[in-house]
Amino acid sequence: MSAALQQELQKRDLKKYVQFRELPILLYVICIIIIFSTMIDGFFTVKSFENISRQITTIGIVSVGMTMVILTGGIDLSVGAILSFAINIGGQGIVLGWPIWFVYLVILGLGVILGLLNGFLVTRIAVPALIITLGTMNIYRGITMVITKGIYITGIPASFQLVGKGFVPLVFFLIVLGIFIFYTLATRFGRNLFAIGEGGQSALYSGVPVNRYKIIAYTLSGFLSALAGIILVGKSGFIQPQAGVGYEMSAIAAVVIGGTSIFGGSGSILGTFLGSIFMGLIIAGLIMMAINPFWIGFITGILIIFAIALDSLRHRRKG
Repeated sequence: MSAALQQELQKRDLKKYVQFRELPILLYVICIIIIFSTMIDGFFTVKSFENISRQITTIGIVSVGMTMVILTGGIDLSVGAILSFAINIGGQGIVLGWPIWFVYLVILGLGVILGLLNGFLVTRIAVPALIITLGTMNIYRGITMVITKGIYITGIPASFQLVGKGFVPLVFFLIVLGIFIFYTLATRFGRNLFAIGEGGQSALYSGVPVNRYKIIAYTLSGFLSALAGIILVGKSGFIQPQAGVGYEMSAIAAVVIGGTSIFGGSGSILGTFLGSIFMGLIIAGLIMMAINPFWIGFITGILIIFAIALDSLRHRRKG
C-alpha cells in the first residue's frame, strides 16, 4: 500500500471520528469525571460508581423510551406519572400477597396500556403531543392519588428488592440499551422512526404506517417507564404516590444532551446513554459536594436550555 493511500485512509478514519455524533458528550463525561475526581475525595472509587450507576438506571431507562418518542418528532411528559401509576396501582398486589412474577406483569401491563393510550390520543387528536401528554400526566397522577389516598406502600418483601441491589439495575439498563440500539440501527422499525421524525408526510407517502409507529413508540415509552418503576421500588424499598416527579425533565435533558434532536429524525440511544451518565455524574458530584439540592433542578434546566439551543441552531443551519 502506497504512503499516499495510507495517508488518505487515515484522513477518512479521522473524519469518521470527528463526525461521531456522540463524541462531544463522551468528552464532556470524561471531563466531568476528571474534574470531580480532583475536587472530591473518594469520587473515583468502585463504591462511588456503584451508587452513580444505581442513580442513572431509572432515569436512563425512562430516557430510552423518551428517545423513541422524540425520534418521531413527539414528546412524552407523562413518563413520571406512568411510572408512579404503574407501581402504585400494580404494587397493591404486593399488599395482597400476589406472586412476584404476577405483580411485575401487572406493573408492566399498566405501563403498556397507559403508553398505548398516549399514542392513540396523539395520533387521533389534532393537538400537539406536548399538550396531550401534559394532560395525561395530570390525569394519571390524579387517579393515582385518588386510589392510594396518598398512602405509601411499605414493608416491601426482600424478593422485590433484588432488582435494585448492587449493579443489578445497571445490568437491566445495559440490556435495554443493547436491545434498543440494535432495533434503532439495524432494523426497518428503527429506520422508519427516523424517517417519521425527518418528515411525517414524506414517510407516509413512502408507505410507512406513521400513526402505527408513533403508537408503538409511545407504548414502548410507557413500558420502559413501568420497568424503571420496578427497579425504583427495588432500590428504595417502598412505593410512594409521588414517585417519578420530575422524571420527564430529567429524561428530556438526558436525550437532548445526548445529541438527539428535539425536532425528531436524528439522534441515538448511545447518545442518550451518555447523556444519562453525564446527568448522573453531575447530580452525584453536587450531592457529594453538599450543594443545596434545589440547585440540581436549576442546573438541569440550564443544561436543557443550552442543549435545545444548540439543537435549534443546528436545525436552522440544516434547513
